[in-house]
Amino acid sequence: MRLSVLIVIFMALLVVFSSYSVAYTQGLPTESSSTATVALYSLRGSYDYLAFLRPNPLYNTTTLSLGQGALFAAITNTINVTYTCTFSFSGLADFNLGTAYLVTLSGGAWNKTLSQSFQPTQQNGTNSVTFSRTFSVNVNQTVALAKKIGTELQVVTPTYLIQIKPETTGSMVGAGRSIPLYFVTPMNLTFSGGAITPSGTSYFHQGNVTSEVFVNYGSTPTYRAVSYALLAVSLALLGLSVYYVLRVEKREEPSVDDVTTLTRPYREVIASTTSFPEGASKIAMEKWEDLVKVADTMGKPILEFVDNGQGFVHYAYWVKDGESTYVFETTSKKWAP
Repeated sequence: MRLSVLIVIFMALLVVFSSYSVAYTQGLPTESSSTATVALYSLRGSYDYLAFLRPNPLYNTTTLSLGQGALFAAITNTINVTYTCTFSFSGLADFNLGTAYLVTLSGGAWNKTLSQSFQPTQQNGTNSVTFSRTFSVNVNQTVALAKKIGTELQVVTPTYLIQIKPETTGSMVGAGRSIPLYFVTPMNLTFSGGAITPSGTSYFHQGNVTSEVFVNYGSTPTYRAVSYALLAVSLALLGLSVYYVLRVEKREEPSVDDVTTLTRPYREVIASTTSFPEGASKIAMEKWEDLVKVADTMGKPILEFVDNGQGFVHYAYWVKDGESTYVFETTSKKWAP
């Protein structure tokens, strides 16, 4: 295979590789984004109470805490309810909180506000802050007020409840973002059939502050530019190599006159034949001068065979040395004279 053909194949493979590199670099990202957690936070609210009882045959004590036994209105004087809340966070963030307390008495069709208050929360430089508030419920007064409202409204209220409703609001700031905070942690004391039943005594809320993180791949445009340049160069080189094979090499094929000029100085040692030797061990000579050197070295004549083909002339020159034949061949696109 001629060197020029090998070059064309190499350039074609280079174009394929360059095209792949262009496609690959087009798929590379110029930037990407991800969500990062800047801070975590949680709020834990819990209720406890201490009920003060009248002397009674049920309990051998005049105080009762949450979980120690059932409460009954007939033997309970007051209930001191304590709400404790702990707000914790981790990460690079600041917070600002405040809690509004609303205490109401409701009997289904009616609702009466008993008290309202507000408690600000200061950040103390740590990752956790705890605040609390105690509410006193006079059971006799509560029962009497519920009966009075029911009588005046002429409605039957066999079940009514006192609700302590803390609403904690504020914001948390981190990574340039402000996240609003809102937590509601109500507790109910339900009066029904002479029993007082607490509910909603424990709460837990949690969340996080996130930030969008962008990553810029500055090398991607450079990779793309290099791949485009490589493709352009490889296409240009492929075109030049094909042009050389199809145009230049064809023009460089010798004419009959060129062959005549080449062999004229040696016509005295060239003998024409009517056939080309078959079956001999042939050694190809790339240049005419190489064959002349072999003939001079061996002191033997150069044999010539001319084959007029369809639109071309094939020349074969050889030197016979025993079983070996040294051959130089060339082709012209002109008819032999």
